[in-house]
Amino acid sequence: MESIYNKNMDERLVKAKLDNGLNIYIFPKKDYVKQYAMLSVDFGSNDIDFIDVKNGRRRNMPLGIAHFLEHQLFEDKEESIFDKFADLGASANAYTNFDSTNYLFSSSSNFEDSLINLIEFVEDPYFSDENVKKEKGIIVQEIKMYQDNPYWKSYFNLLSALYSKHPVKNEIAGTEESVMSITPEDLYICYYNFYLPSNMDLILIGDLDPQRIINLIRENQAKKHFPHFKNPVRIIEEEPENVAKKLVEEKMNISRPMVQIAFKDPVQSEEPAQIIKKEYIVNLLLDIVFGNSSKNYNELYDQGIIDNSFSCSYHKKPDYAYVHLHGESNKPDQMREKVKEKLVDIDHDEIKENFQRIKRKYQGSFIRLFNNFNNLASEFINYRRLGIDIFELATIIEDIKLEELLAYSDKIFNKDFMVESIILNED
Repeated sequence: MESIYNKNMDERLVKAKLDNGLNIYIFPKKDYVKQYAMLSVDFGSNDIDFIDVKNGRRRNMPLGIAHFLEHQLFEDKEESIFDKFADLGASANAYTNFDSTNYLFSSSSNFEDSLINLIEFVEDPYFSDENVKKEKGIIVQEIKMYQDNPYWKSYFNLLSALYSKHPVKNEIAGTEESVMSITPEDLYICYYNFYLPSNMDLILIGDLDPQRIINLIRENQAKKHFPHFKNPVRIIEEEPENVAKKLVEEKMNISRPMVQIAFKDPVQSEEPAQIIKKEYIVNLLLDIVFGNSSKNYNELYDQGIIDNSFSCSYHKKPDYAYVHLHGESNKPDQMREKVKEKLVDIDHDEIKENFQRIKRKYQGSFIRLFNNFNNLASEFINYRRLGIDIFELATIIEDIKLEELLAYSDKIFNKDFMVESIILNED
């Protein structure tokens, strides 16, 4: 067990790695009533093409299988997993994103029993023809619901315009066709390639005794046998530098048009700290240029071109990155033109005037992160899998220079790498 205390944050992180490879991270929070746990598996919707660790065969799995597997693990032979948590006074949930699948609960009592319940159901798969068939119907209905959501529809239209080969272009839940093709065998193959303790991280937050909790988990894991883990070799085809499409338009029965704009940022080989620093730099830049307090935002808001649905962010991973701006507007054509116009001709004086203020805002957000257990767990795992300790973020933010924002402002919004996704009313 290793304990790290950050004096500036007055926060402590306790780390432990079990013999089977399970990583445990505990943020002790003295006198907090709420307790939180997240078991994160390094397996997401992007991981559909890989080399099977058992036989060396290349596997190309149906789209949406990580999300399907998440749903399926909640199916128990005897009783509802959710009911088990509810009986303990805990609230459970799970979600799948592009890079991971995460199982979680929060509670104010019976934490240890809830924690064992979490570990047990994730480590005890049960996939049968009957329950897989039942789950297909549920997930197909979920997919149809997403297809009726103009933001979701427009967002994945945007990603499929940005990327021609990278799996991030695919919807996390898959398609009706891909879901209907999933078999119990497919689920077991993915489970035994990715769902092993050495490919998982357990994050615990609350008024906890770290040594007691670690001993509890160690005792539980010692009763089980897991095969020796080899990292599955994920296969991602090389992504062309250019975008796949410049524009995707679609019509739906909506009250107001939806506009989404993105700029593909071709990736380069970078160290983890560089990846994270660039993500912060570009998000700082976007906040200055188009955040709620910016001159551009308020000018377009006053003209009725954008409203409070407008948002912008930069998403960066080791193998893909893009700037994303979106919002609803009764004047979609004006919104598209004005946003592009503002980004191509950025006012450097505005960056200089607002740099320190927005930087302090991000420093404050980092401090507040430690009081939001859900966000802390998800952010922690994102950075840990890049090899960065979450306490290092304070230094990364502090080291950002004005000159770096000015440099990126002249190259990140390249029209050659811009795509647009528009949803208009059917009328």
